Amino acid sequence: MTGGSKKLLWAFGAALALALPWLISDRYIQHLLVTSLIFVIFASSWNLLTGYAGQFNLGHAAFFGIGAYASALLALKLGVPPWIGLFLGGLLAAAAGFLLGIPSLRLSGPYLAITTIGFAEILRLVAMNWVQLTRGSLGLYGIPPLPGFWGLEFTSELTFYYVALAGAALALFCFRRLTRSEFGLSLQALREDEPGAESIGVDTNRFKLTVFTISAFFGGFSGALLAHYQRLISPDLLSLHETFQALTMTIIGGLGTLTGPVVGAVLLTFLSEGLRFVEDAVKIDVRLIIYGALLIVTILFMRGGIVGLWERLSAGRGRDQEEG
Repeated sequence: MTGGSKKLLWAFGAALALALPWLISDRYIQHLLVTSLIFVIFASSWNLLTGYAGQFNLGHAAFFGIGAYASALLALKLGVPPWIGLFLGGLLAAAAGFLLGIPSLRLSGPYLAITTIGFAEILRLVAMNWVQLTRGSLGLYGIPPLPGFWGLEFTSELTFYYVALAGAALALFCFRRLTRSEFGLSLQALREDEPGAESIGVDTNRFKLTVFTISAFFGGFSGALLAHYQRLISPDLLSLHETFQALTMTIIGGLGTLTGPVVGAVLLTFLSEGLRFVEDAVKIDVRLIIYGALLIVTILFMRGGIVGLWERLSAGRGRDQEEG
C-alpha cells in the first residue's frame, strides 16, 4: 500500500469515526461504540508495555482501577472537577506504575507477570475491604458526569462518544510518536534482546521505568473515562479479567502494532455483547471459551493477529500485481 493510499484510508477512517454516531442512532450501539473506544485506550496502553517493550504485565487492570477510583473519589469527596480528575487519575496511575516498575527492573517473563498480578490483586482486596472509602463490593455510584460547556452536555451516549473518540485519538497520536521515535526503537531493542540492548548503550532500567509510567498513565486515563461514563464502578475493575480483556484484544488485533488494539477492542467489545445473548440461552459462560479459542487460533495460525494477516494479504496482492 502506497503512502498516498494510507493517508486516504486514514482520512476515510477519521471521517467515518466522526459520522458514525449520527449514522447509527440506536443508543445501545452507541453505548458499545463508547465502550470500545475506552478499551482502545486501555488495550493500546497494555500493548505499549508488552507489545513494544516486551514487559509482560498481567496486572494492568491495577492502573485501570486506580484511574477510575481516583477520579471518582476526587469528584465525590473533594469536589474536583471531573475534567481535571481524568488527568489526575492518569497521573496517580502513572505514579503507581513508576513504583511498580522499580522492583520489576530485575524481573522478566513469568516472574514479572506474577509480580504484576499480585500488585493488582492487592489493590482489588483493598478496594473490597476499605468499605468506608470505596463502599467495598457495592462499588461507588452517583459519580458526577463530565460537565458540559458551550451548550453541550456529556450525559448521553452520542455526546460522550466524541469525548472517548478524542481521548482515543490523543492516546494513539502519542503512541505513534513514541513508537516511531528513537525511544520506540530502544523499546523494541529491549524487547528483542535486553543484554544486547545494554551492550550498545541503551539504559534499559530507565526505559523500563519510563514505559511503565507512560503505559500506566493511559491505563488510568481510560479507567477514569469509564468511571465518568458509567457513573458506577466496582472492585471488579481491578480483576485479572480486565487485564485478560486487554491482552485478548491486543493479541487478536495484532501485538506490537498501533492498529491491532484498535481492531481487537472494537471487534471483541461487540462480540462480547453478542455472546451475552448466547449465554442467556445456554446458561453457560461461553465468552471465556470463545476468547480462549480465538487466542489459540491466533497464536497457531496468525501470529501477527488480524492486522498482520491483512498486511500479508496486501503484500501478496501487491506482488501479484507487479508480476502481472
